[in-house]
Amino acid sequence: MGLASKLEGIVESEVTPYIVLSVFSAVMVSPIILIFFNSFKTLHEALSWPPTIIPSQPTLEAYVKVINSPVLLTLRNSLIIASGTTFLVLALGLPTAYGISKYSFKGSKFAMLFFLASRIIPPLSLLIPFYIMMTWLKLTNTFQCLIILDTYLAFPLMVWILKAFFDEFERDLIDAALVDGCSRLGAFLRVAIPLSAVGIAAVGIITFLWTWNEFVYAMIFTATEDIAPVTIGIFHFVGDEVIEWNSLSAVGIFTSLPAIIFFIFAQKYIIEGMTKGAIKL
Repeated sequence: MGLASKLEGIVESEVTPYIVLSVFSAVMVSPIILIFFNSFKTLHEALSWPPTIIPSQPTLEAYVKVINSPVLLTLRNSLIIASGTTFLVLALGLPTAYGISKYSFKGSKFAMLFFLASRIIPPLSLLIPFYIMMTWLKLTNTFQCLIILDTYLAFPLMVWILKAFFDEFERDLIDAALVDGCSRLGAFLRVAIPLSAVGIAAVGIITFLWTWNEFVYAMIFTATEDIAPVTIGIFHFVGDEVIEWNSLSAVGIFTSLPAIIFFIFAQKYIIEGMTKGAIKL
């Protein structure tokens, strides 16, 4: 009896976490599944009550509407904005994090705390100052405006993550490169960046996904569909009298699928990057 009870306790202790995680995963994934089914409904069925889960007459009507709508244009805009923001964050964040990590100065810790403090400020509280600035610079309703604002949102945390990766490898490697004739810039480009490739990939992926999903600034600072990202383009199917829920679901699947596939293959780098960024300064 004692052995049986012990075995039962071991089985329960090993199975219970998987049961809890399975239930939690089902709850998290269920909205995506419902959106997927809803995208194959007709508008009449999508608005019917009581609602149905599986469409009675599956159709591609919603996807045809999406393809023939401005959503594809806004999808292109999102790609431009997210790519530009990722490039700018990496271009500015790499030398910043490397300099603070390997050439620390008297106020280096204060600088890192300043980066963190600037991100703690709620983005909504900065809407009016940013709008005044962008209006004065005549950048409202431009790609440059959204790229600058999204860079502000992502840059501080990305510097923290990159610094954690630069802290990992020894300074002796940099010194050896300098002895071999490399300049400080050469050591940074030829030694530091290759050794921190995982961190750079993580920062690039996280920045891209965050920018891809940004909504509030895009709503305030864009006025036309030729600049608006897909988070704004989805409102094409929100009317004054009727909301086309099937088309909205199709847009959600259409725009989320590339990011989901991308995340599945890149989750190793994302998780490692977020873990590195969580260490102490």
